[in-house]
Amino acid sequence: MSILGWLSEPSPGHGVWFAGERGGWERVEYAELAEDARAVAADLAARGVGRGDVVAIALPGSRDGLAALFGAWAAGCCTTMLPVPGYGAGEEYTTHTAAILEQARPAMTFADAESAPLLAGVTEVSEVRRDAAGAGPLREPGPVAVLQFTSGTTRSPRAIQVTWDNMVANFAVLYRWMEWKDGDGMASWLPFNHDMGLLACVMTAARQGDLWLMRPDQFIRWPERWLSSLGPGRAAHAGAPSFGFGYVARRLRPEQWAELDLSGWRTAIVGGEVPDPGALRAFAAAAAPSGFDPSVIHPAYGLAENTSAVTAGAVGRPGRVVRPDWENMRFGEPVRILETGRLLPPPGDLGPDAADGAGWLAGQGWPIPVDEVEVEIAGAEGEPLPEGSLGEIVITGRSVAEGYVGDEPFGGLLRTGDAGFVHDGDLYVLGRMGDSLKVRARTVYMEDLELKAREAAGLNRLAVVSMSDGGRPGIAVFAEAEPGPWADKVTQALRTELGPDPEIAVISGERGLIRRTSSGKPQRRAMWQLWSAGMLPGTRLL
Repeated sequence: MSILGWLSEPSPGHGVWFAGERGGWERVEYAELAEDARAVAADLAARGVGRGDVVAIALPGSRDGLAALFGAWAAGCCTTMLPVPGYGAGEEYTTHTAAILEQARPAMTFADAESAPLLAGVTEVSEVRRDAAGAGPLREPGPVAVLQFTSGTTRSPRAIQVTWDNMVANFAVLYRWMEWKDGDGMASWLPFNHDMGLLACVMTAARQGDLWLMRPDQFIRWPERWLSSLGPGRAAHAGAPSFGFGYVARRLRPEQWAELDLSGWRTAIVGGEVPDPGALRAFAAAAAPSGFDPSVIHPAYGLAENTSAVTAGAVGRPGRVVRPDWENMRFGEPVRILETGRLLPPPGDLGPDAADGAGWLAGQGWPIPVDEVEVEIAGAEGEPLPEGSLGEIVITGRSVAEGYVGDEPFGGLLRTGDAGFVHDGDLYVLGRMGDSLKVRARTVYMEDLELKAREAAGLNRLAVVSMSDGGRPGIAVFAEAEPGPWADKVTQALRTELGPDPEIAVISGERGLIRRTSSGKPQRRAMWQLWSAGMLPGTRLL
């Protein structure tokens, strides 16, 4: 499969629909986008930027962003997608991006008017020139297609070298997940610097399907427009973290759902974080009047070190959930399952099988041989563990990236650092192995505590982190809320779960307190470090 072949022979009648700032969509055909990309490639060549050079791109989901991405590839360059600043961004954005640029060492950095001032003094910034003359043939690319940076949940971002072969192999996995057909379209609001957002865009262009593209800030303001792009005759596929589905369920009013027709939505890939069954159930219930079929939801597991996709629930098979015995869970030992159920029941039946309450995990599928991806669960010494045991998720196959810049290559074998287990043919992921706490000889994961804390508090904007100060073990609960009775309810719920030993600190603050990655995961270690250093003003220790 050729990822860039369309730049020479774009398909007529297909293109990208960009969300407008005042409603509606602006359509640009692939023939025009190919001209844009080749003009950018000519401009790069004229500036002496070519094969193997890195081009950094700090642009949102826009025509310029696509022109810069495909133009850099057409010039034979490697790309790295930088985050774009959100509301109120300042020194923190500059510091974070500077750490990325120090590793990427780009020969050219493209940025828009919003990003450029924040990057001044860090790197020389250029504007995208879509009007450059003298577009020539596509240049031979180097082996590395993308420097994809980790989202930085537990450490500073690291540069992952994703090869062209990695991308081709991973696209095959994604196409199978979605049962992609000629003429299908994709809808995306995810940022380009996140592997899900980047690959959804590139994959759709490579297959010359229509792409409905929104920026994340547009999705936050107008989530109903994302859903409108999934109406009849538009996109059949979309993907997002489960928090995005939960956000839509909370934001839209019944009359807005009544105006939508989601009957043609064929696959909704849920990735980027440990899936929240409650958020997915809330979305399915809210979207039912719009003709949404809950069976199209497929929780998936992936990470940038494997290009993106690893496992997803099988098309046509109802998603499954389990409630493990969290209290007696031990790394390297079998996981006891207390209850099982359906992730989402059939339309019209949102009964008790849909896994109410905290403590449930959603199954994230399992690879099949055609995916050229293999997964096993390993113990502390790397030894394979029997099915049903809790251990580290290890991946092998063509999608495993080359490795981190400056480190030994992965060699086709990736120790993910994620904890999980297999039950009845499904992978269940608990989260990062570092996001855990030893309590009374058992390992407690922050994701599970977070679900229990949210349920007790009745709050969604809440994150639980491990207090790693070298002393008595403990956890800190960060909540974007005013002080109130919820704090005592959270403490009581966590004491019931953990007993009297760990320290528990409850910290409240204004909106924006919880630092998140591009995929919405809490940056747990960073938040604890910032608070310990007194760098989270406006917070209160309750």
